[in-house]
This record gives sequence, structure tokens and C-alpha cells, in this order.
Amino acid sequence: MPGSPLMTPLDRKSPFPQPRFPAGVSGGPLALLAVELAGVAGLSANLPLAATLVLVGAVCQTLLWLGVVRPVRQLRDAMDDILERSTRETPDDNPDRARRWQIAETARILAAMRRFTGSSRSATTGRLLAMAVAPIVAGAILLGWGATAAAAILGAGLVQDPAATARQAGAAAAGRADELHAALRGGLTALERAAGPPTGQVVTAAAATVARALAAEELFRAVSIVDGSGRAIATAGHPQHPPTVSPGGSRVVQANDGGSEPIVLASTPMWDGASMLVGEFDPRALNDVVRAPGVRTRVIDPHLDTVLDTAGYLAFAKLEDPALVTVARGAQQGVHVISLPADGRAVTAQRVGGVDSPTDLGWVLVEDQSVAAAAFTADAGRRTALVVIGLVTSIGVGALAWVGVTVVRPARRLARHVERLADGEPVTPLAPQRLDEIGTAVAATNRLAAARAVRDAVAGS
Repeated sequence: MPGSPLMTPLDRKSPFPQPRFPAGVSGGPLALLAVELAGVAGLSANLPLAATLVLVGAVCQTLLWLGVVRPVRQLRDAMDDILERSTRETPDDNPDRARRWQIAETARILAAMRRFTGSSRSATTGRLLAMAVAPIVAGAILLGWGATAAAAILGAGLVQDPAATARQAGAAAAGRADELHAALRGGLTALERAAGPPTGQVVTAAAATVARALAAEELFRAVSIVDGSGRAIATAGHPQHPPTVSPGGSRVVQANDGGSEPIVLASTPMWDGASMLVGEFDPRALNDVVRAPGVRTRVIDPHLDTVLDTAGYLAFAKLEDPALVTVARGAQQGVHVISLPADGRAVTAQRVGGVDSPTDLGWVLVEDQSVAAAAFTADAGRRTALVVIGLVTSIGVGALAWVGVTVVRPARRLARHVERLADGEPVTPLAPQRLDEIGTAVAATNRLAAARAVRDAVAGS
């Protein structure tokens, strides 16, 4: 219509863009709060640690809300004011709804936006804290708490009763020796079942018999049937040693005392009374039987040579540690030996199996670990607390990093963008990373820039 003013995109007030993320910029702090509360629950058995986590959580949340969340929400309110005033023909002297804060990025955005819109209000001046300070300080506090709490857990009560700790370590070692003996006995029993009772009948279906015996015992890597002349007539698996027969019926023997690994064989007579069923144990599987977290377990033969070692080893390496040699010699006589050398270790040895039993190899299981490590291994509560501390610290730091990625970095990008707009530089619209409070401020900035471009084009035509 002639004489009517040209309508620009901001002449008709449209609502300020609304966030599409319910938590908005508070999502990271809320995630951190959830982790902290879960940590407090997990540490409820240790009241001092739980109380310190409550204090750390309160400080971190205060920092994040004062240094990140509130300034960004105040920025959104101020941007809403600017968007509204840009539609008025007369100046508005009402104060900004959010004109005071101590965060550099929001102050830069508002100062540049006032210059861009021609506002007469003065910009915030002086030294201002960067938005990244709050999550960085909160992360440092959380990491400091995690390191201190972990040190307290690892150092609390480790040597209050070394003798009791050594007894606990000895009981655990004895249990592992019994498990190894049971594994050897179980392999021999599996062969006896497959061989069946002696009937004097000719062995038939030899291949099926060895396959069935190998499937029945996971500790075997090969099973063979050996005839009276010592020749293998059927084999299943992958033997590393020619099957040999030990005299005396059903037995477990160590077939070598040198080489790259021990050869441990179990054998039992077949039902014909002439041939033998022989199973070869896998040393790696036997090592797994005695493996325990945080403990080095060795098994030595009658010559004090190493046949098993959970920490990696050369087979048949001589046991040279004087403290271990002493307890091993005592255990060879069938005595469970526990010692506390002056170097702060708990040393224990236990014979594997009874003397002169069908599974007696003369083996001795030997373990040594520091008293501190033994005490920690025996305390399930402290181990649980250490896991909780690690999870709270790592996930909490991750939540703070998320704040930096989703809030601090977009705020810095918006500040640079608005300053370039205020300086009259040609810039393309800034795409919001996501439509939270920062994203809506970006959308409002793009709307103001579009309105200015239209007005400039009208004025120049």
C-alpha cells in the first residue's frame, strides 16, 4: 500500500526461540550430580569418604551453576530483551533483565550485541572470568578428591596385623593347591570312566573312545590309546609329546624335567588289560586353574624347578629366592608353610596332593606377595570402594568435558560471531549446535542479523 512502512522480519514480534532440550545447558551439571549421588550411595559403608564426596559435589555444582548455567540463562533473558527492543521505534530505558555477571563470554556477547543494535547502554568492563574456569576448577577438585580417596583406601589399615594377613594369604594358597590337585585328579577320573572296567575284551572303536575322553576333560590337549608295545593306535587332539605309559596302573606323571614346557600325562588301563588310555594335560590350562588376581603363583617340581607360573616364565627355571626355597623345602614334607620375611612379604607354600597318591607329582605351590597387597586382596569392601571412586572420578570428568563441548565452546563461538557482526564484517549465519539456551541465543542473533540486512537493503534502495 502506498505510504505504508516496509515491514521487516522484526517489525512483528515473534516469540523468542524455545529450547528443545528440557535440561538445556544444565544437562552436564545434572549428569555430574547423578554420578555424585550414585557415588555417595556406593560409598555408604565408608561414611568419611561419602561425606567428602557430598562436600565435593556441592562445591562442583555451585561452581557450575554460578559459572555456566546461570550466566547462560541470563544471556538468554538479555537476548530476549534485545530482540524485543529492536522492534520498537522509541528507545527503551528499562534496564536489562540480566545486566550483571562475571563471565567473559556472555559479557562479550551482550557488549557486541548492544553495539550491533545501537543500544546506548554501557558494556560490562573489567577483568572477567572465562566460562571454562568453572568446569576446569570443578574437574580439578573432583580429580583431587579421587586421588586422595584412592590413596586413603589403598593405605588404610594395610599392616595392622601382618600375621593375620599372612594366614589369610596362606589359606588362599592352600585352596589353590587343592584346586590344582582336584584338576589333576579330575583328568585321571575322566580317563578311568572312558576306559571302563577291565573285561579282557579286545579294544574296539578306539577313535571314538579317545574323542569322547578328550571332549570330557577340557584340561587335556590330546588323548591317545597305546598298545602293549607302546605304539599309539588312536589319537585325538594335538599331542606335544609321544604318549608314554607309567607302570602301576592309573597315575599322573611328569614326563620331562627340561624343555620349553612341562609334559604332564595321565594314564589308565583300557578294558582289554593290555593297552592304556593316555591324556596329555595342557600346561596353560593348569596355569589358569591356579591363577588369581594380584597374586603370583608358582608350582615347582621336586628339583625346585618351575613347572607353572602365572606371571610368565621359562619352564624349569630354578627357584632361587631364599625365602621361597625355604618354604618350598618345608612343604615338600607335606607341611603347609607360611612365612613373613623381613622385606614385608607374605610367603607361603603347600604341597599339591598327598604323598604317594596316584596324582602325586612332588609338586609344591609357592606364592609370595606384599602384606599390603594381600590385605587389599582380602578386603572386598575396600576393593569395591576403589572401583566406585574410579567410576565417579572418570564419569564425572567426562560430564565436565561434555559441558565444555556443548556449552563453553559454543558460547565462545557465538561471542566471536557477534563481535564480527558488530564490527560490520560480512559473516554467514551461525548454525546452532543444538537448540538449548545457547542455541536459542544463536537463533536470535541470526534473526537480528537478517533484520539488519533487510533494513540496510531498503535504506540503500
